[in-house]
Amino acid sequence: MLNIVKAEYQKARSSLSLRLIWAFPMIVFVLAFILTLGMTNAYAESVWNWWYTLLLPGMTAIICYLSMMQEKKTNYYNLTGLSISKQKLMAGKIIYIGCIVFVSNMIIFAGALLGGFLLTTCVPSGGAVIAVFVLTVAQLWEIPLLLFLSGRFGMIAELLICLFLTVGGTIIAPTGKWYFFVSAIPMRILCPLLHILPNGLPAEAGNPLLDMGVVIPGICLSVIWFVLAAILFLKWFDKREVQ
Repeated sequence: MLNIVKAEYQKARSSLSLRLIWAFPMIVFVLAFILTLGMTNAYAESVWNWWYTLLLPGMTAIICYLSMMQEKKTNYYNLTGLSISKQKLMAGKIIYIGCIVFVSNMIIFAGALLGGFLLTTCVPSGGAVIAVFVLTVAQLWEIPLLLFLSGRFGMIAELLICLFLTVGGTIIAPTGKWYFFVSAIPMRILCPLLHILPNGLPAEAGNPLLDMGVVIPGICLSVIWFVLAAILFLKWFDKREVQ
């Protein structure tokens, strides 16, 4: 599997997707700086909030689309012309994109930490470190879904559905029904780690959204959603290629 992931990296080396790992975080850093200019305890909060509520899903959607289009250009030769199982090859693609998400989250962590140190912040650094890993796991479900939408319907439909899920997650995350809506899970479980509400405002002491008891259940739910989405996508892709 490691060789498959390395092969995905080699295929993407000269593509736009690798540049997006840096481009999207840079957009967040600049946007947060402009919007919080002159404010205290706001820069790191704004960086994280813009990232997980909008820019991270958008980046993932574009990377998934570019990855599928790269395969389509060769009529899926890179996936069907080898003796390795097509499902295993596509699983390697999912893992590779998951690694991209993790690296981008690390860049956001570093930029928010540095900016918060210079401009003041109330985001706990320990919670931010944990948030990198939690956010990566909590967003994995989106990768097989977006790969499917890209391959089946194209970029416009993929981005629209991604936007709907993101907006819906932001609305539902502060409610008691967050565990029913998969895109609300990362926004909810990051609240006690970053001390930021889904609307971007700092969470004051005593706010029920700071309850750490939601983190482990949220991670477990995210893993379940990811496994289910990955299995369904891999089966769909395998049958689609046979047909």
